[in-house]
Amino acid sequence: MLQLVVVYLPGSGIELLHPVLTALGYTPRGTLNSAAEPATGARPGEVYPLLEAAYGTDEAVRLLQDYHHSTRDPADLQDAWNGAVLTLWRVWWQRLGQPVTAHTPLDPAVEQRLTRLDDALLISLLPGRNAWYVNELDPTRADAGLLRHWHTTGHPPVVHLHRDPGDRITSLIQHLCRQDGRVGTIPAHLIYRDILTALPTMDARLTHALSDPHFPGNTAALHTAWLRHHPAVTTLTCEELAGPDYGGTLPARHAALTRLTAALGHPNPAPDDLPGPPPDRPDLTTGLFHQHADPHHKQLLDTLHASAGGHPASQPRVGTRPGLRA
Repeated sequence: MLQLVVVYLPGSGIELLHPVLTALGYTPRGTLNSAAEPATGARPGEVYPLLEAAYGTDEAVRLLQDYHHSTRDPADLQDAWNGAVLTLWRVWWQRLGQPVTAHTPLDPAVEQRLTRLDDALLISLLPGRNAWYVNELDPTRADAGLLRHWHTTGHPPVVHLHRDPGDRITSLIQHLCRQDGRVGTIPAHLIYRDILTALPTMDARLTHALSDPHFPGNTAALHTAWLRHHPAVTTLTCEELAGPDYGGTLPARHAALTRLTAALGHPNPAPDDLPGPPPDRPDLTTGLFHQHADPHHKQLLDTLHASAGGHPASQPRVGTRPGLRA
């Protein structure tokens, strides 16, 4: 499966999952994508279909003929390809219901052409083998056609990483307050770093995060609760993936990785051959919330997440829709 959607709330311990998916051959995109340009070259059969969809048949043929006959600068074809890929990524990102910036250097005419593509064609045109990481998959904001396509075909497969809400929020607070200030470029994270670092204690920071419905992940928890109950979604938990170093168990980790590789059509490698949890990450520890919380914080947490469905079922469901293998 060439495209995969990974849904996780910030602070959920994605560091336990994305090295595994990378080892399975998926390039991280979306919220974990740090590259401004396409990082991988085109594979056989990927170039012409996307150029044709982006620029039309005549221009696609001209670009390739000029390249093969060396009548133009080879950089022209590379620039056209990069522009088409970046625009396609933007269109795909919007179909997933994700926010984009208003200003973009991309060609609006190309974006308009790609926006009109049907979902099956758009997915097939995405080059490479990619894991699209998103912090939310809200069925009221994602493209209706894409959701219908997924309902019918099971493509692209969806993996959901869940974590105990208190641990997630505590971990995110620690990340946003890190001394080196390296919290990424997500606007909400930058804003809440300013807010949290202005508070004097962890007690005050926890109280604020648990009281503010707009703290990163709080609203998204409501919009992603459906994922834990859908039979075509493969749900994993941070607690399962943590392993013995962070309060989990090796059998639970192996079982979770086996579910994952089976759902993605990867019977091999074995769990022991996949990357283990990163070292020296106390923020991934199970039960982190209880190290800092008092009864007041626990009451705030119960109130905040009561409508989000609480904790996941002890046996996360495995995808069984067409296109997924249990």
